[in-house]
Amino acid sequence: MIIIADSSPLISLAIINKLHLLDDIFQEIIVPFSVYEEIAQTDKKFSSILQEWTKPFIKKCNNIEAFKAYRLSLGKGESEAIVLSKEFKNSILLLDDKKARKVAKFENQKVIGTIGILISAKDKGLISEIKSSLMLLEEHDIHLSKALIEKALEITGE
Repeated sequence: MIIIADSSPLISLAIINKLHLLDDIFQEIIVPFSVYEEIAQTDKKFSSILQEWTKPFIKKCNNIEAFKAYRLSLGKGESEAIVLSKEFKNSILLLDDKKARKVAKFENQKVIGTIGILISAKDKGLISEIKSSLMLLEEHDIHLSKALIEKALEITGE
């Protein structure tokens, strides 16, 4: 399976030192060029780590018109990720942004978020627990709703 990643989940996974889970779970990783541009900004958290990690996975979308259409309501990274998900059949979008997730689901694209990656990793035995990762994200000002945290912990039996 192919995963096409937006910047927010990549930053979150870098914060908790779990970028490797994408390699462990998916056969192919795609980072849209627009996402790379976002995470390469030196004011972004974990910029240098993300620049180095994402370089082998960068791709540009081909359908510029679709990209421009999505840009009317979404950011560059999210727009290019959605276009790439249509170009790469059987892919999953890694998105945390609510609006982008809603658009992607409306377009019948498969979507997973940072917490979904953690749950999947625990299910596959790649990590033993997710609670410490969720707490670390909150310590780094990654806002997670209490309901989302509780649901994730319930799913994983923590």
